[in-house]
Amino acid sequence: MSVNKIKEIKSTACKKFTAVLSACFNYIHKEFFWGVFKKIDEKFLKFIFVGILNTAFSYFLYAVFIFIGLMPNIALFFQYILGIIWNFKTTGTIVFKNNNNKLFIKFLLSYIFTFIINSVFLYILTEFLNDYLSQALLILPVAMISFIIMKYWVFK
Repeated sequence: MSVNKIKEIKSTACKKFTAVLSACFNYIHKEFFWGVFKKIDEKFLKFIFVGILNTAFSYFLYAVFIFIGLMPNIALFFQYILGIIWNFKTTGTIVFKNNNNKLFIKFLLSYIFTFIINSVFLYILTEFLNDYLSQALLILPVAMISFIIMKYWVFK
C-alpha cells in the first residue's frame, strides 16, 4: 500500500470520526433531555462533551499504566504525553474549530502547566487516598483550569 493511500485512509477515518462526534454533540445540544442544553453556550458545551471523551481516554491510559505497575506520577506522565496529541486534535477541531498546528506549542505549554498542578496535588492526595481515587478527584478542577487556558490563551 502506498504512503499516499495510507494518508488518504487516515484522513478519511479522521473526518468520519469527527463527523460522528459532531452528530452526537448536536443531538445532545439540541434534542437530548427535551432540549434543556439549548440554552447553554455551544462552545462551552462542546468543551464539556469533548472533555468527557478526552478524560475517559486519559483516565483509561492512567489506569492501564497503574495496572501494569507504574508509580502514579510516572503513569500520569505517560498518560499526559499520549493524551496531549489526542486532546490537541479533538479540542482544536471540535471545540474551537481550529486546525492550526502552529498552536501546538501553546497547547503543549498549557498541558505542562496543568501537568505540574495535577502532579503536585496527586502527590499530596495519594498520601491519604488510593492512587485511582486521587486522580479521579483531580479530573474536574484540572479540566476547569485547562478550559480557561485553552479559551483565553491557546485558541483565543
